[in-house]
Amino acid sequence: MKHLLTIIAVIITVTSFGQSADEFLKSGIAKHNAKDYDGAIKEYSKAIKVDKNFRDGYFNRGVCELALQDFKAAKKDLDKTIEIDSTFVKAYYSRATVLVSQQKYLEALPDLNKTIELDPSTPNALTLRGQIRAQTGNKIGACEDFLKAKENGDAKAEKYISQFCGNEQQVGESLALDWPDAEKWKVGDDQENAQQHVIDLIHSNETIDKWTELGNMTSIKGVKGISVDKAMNLMFDQAKQNSPKAKLTFIEKDEKADCPWIIFTIEAPYFKNDKIPESQLWYIVQGKQALYTNFRAVKKATVSDELKDKWIKFFKAGKIVNK
Repeated sequence: MKHLLTIIAVIITVTSFGQSADEFLKSGIAKHNAKDYDGAIKEYSKAIKVDKNFRDGYFNRGVCELALQDFKAAKKDLDKTIEIDSTFVKAYYSRATVLVSQQKYLEALPDLNKTIELDPSTPNALTLRGQIRAQTGNKIGACEDFLKAKENGDAKAEKYISQFCGNEQQVGESLALDWPDAEKWKVGDDQENAQQHVIDLIHSNETIDKWTELGNMTSIKGVKGISVDKAMNLMFDQAKQNSPKAKLTFIEKDEKADCPWIIFTIEAPYFKNDKIPESQLWYIVQGKQALYTNFRAVKKATVSDELKDKWIKFFKAGKIVNK
């Protein structure tokens, strides 16, 4: 009799396993659609309790948590969703949305890349990635995304095409630098006034006050006709005010280019108010409408040859674009 009861119990459990998970899911969806997110989460949690690998339970619960701005819980559930099904497009896009909602824009790029790789027609994915690329200086990549999004029927893309990709009513110039997605950059600081626009970039796991590598893009508006040698010396003179032992090393320039440019390093072993060294590789370009001063920096007394080669290739791939 005991053995028979055990068998009956197993049969009941197995029978209710699929049904209960689906029933809880349907109940959760009904509450979800009614915007009763807390109630929906309870139902989805019941479904997950029945089936620990219930993909839709984790995904839907994560979406509700996102709606309630419980970003930590939402990301955890979406991580689990992707662990269960690594091809579930909606989970990647939703996880990217979680990160964007926390202003972790560059951290969201890998998930957007995966979303677009799996399904380029995913609504808003290309437009969202384009916005992030535009914000971080990758105007060329941004325009490619906006144009493709428009082809896919995303009505919002048109506005961004006009803003960033050329329009007779909007004339402007900018320097596009393609900060590698794999390096997980994010905007650490972004300040703009009538004279200049300054953006500092750091790695996603660091802060603007505590970083190992820093990227800087500065547009000095309306400054034209400055020789690149003069611009280099101005930057060096400024560095020496805080670091008297700073060293300037010219690397390469092209004064005959349509937009003249120069590359050099400034290596500071210490500063007057800070003993931590900092070395920078600079790339300055004289545009038609502004002077663009950019650098990448590490907290070391010198820039290694390996980093020099990497950073020089990075900067020389930049382009002046008009919008």
